[in-house]
Amino acid sequence: MKKLVTLLMAFIAISVNYFYSQNNLAIVNKISGFYIFNDCQPLAEYEVVGEVNTNNHKDNDITNSGGQYQPVRDYLIKTARSVNYTADGLILSLVNGATDKALIIKFKDGQKNKELAKVQQYQGLYVFVDCEPNKQTKYLGTIKLSISLFSSQYSALRDKLIKKCKTSYPDAKGLVIKFVNGGSDTADAITFE
Repeated sequence: MKKLVTLLMAFIAISVNYFYSQNNLAIVNKISGFYIFNDCQPLAEYEVVGEVNTNNHKDNDITNSGGQYQPVRDYLIKTARSVNYTADGLILSLVNGATDKALIIKFKDGQKNKELAKVQQYQGLYVFVDCEPNKQTKYLGTIKLSISLFSSQYSALRDKLIKKCKTSYPDAKGLVIKFVNGGSDTADAITFE
C-alpha cells in the first residue's frame, strides 16, 4: 500500500512539474481589474457573461492611433467594465479590417491560477502579449518596428514582428511583444531554458 501511495505521489509531482514547465504557459497581466487574454486562452474554467466591440466607437485615442493595440485594448476594457463590473477577464479578438471585440468572462467558483493562460503559436513562435512566459527564458535580442499608418493594427504588427524575428533570431522559440502607443513597438526574442 505504501508503494502505491509513493508511486501515486511521484506521478502527481511529475505531472504538476510537466504542466507548469510547458513553453506555452503564460502569466497574464491584470489591467483595470481584468485579466487580459490576447492570443491566449485561460487555463481556469470560466463562463462567458458578455461581449463588447469597437463598432460605432467614438474614441479619439483609437481614431488618432489608426487602431493601434493599446488604445483598442483600453477601450474594450473601459467598455467591458461599464457593462459588467463584476467580471474577471477579457478574451480579446483583434482582427485587421474587421471589428475588434472582447468576450467578457467570469471564472467559475473555486478556480485557482486565474492568471495562467495557454498562449498561441504563430509560425513556430509562442507569442506573449500582455503576459510573460511562466517558464524560465533566455533573452536573444530585441526587434523594433516603427509605426506605419497602413499597418498599425494588431495582427499586422504582430506578424511583422514574427517575420523580423525569424530572420534575425532563427533559434527563437517565442516573442514577448510590447506595443507602445505612438512609439516603436518592440518584441524580445526568447528561447526556453
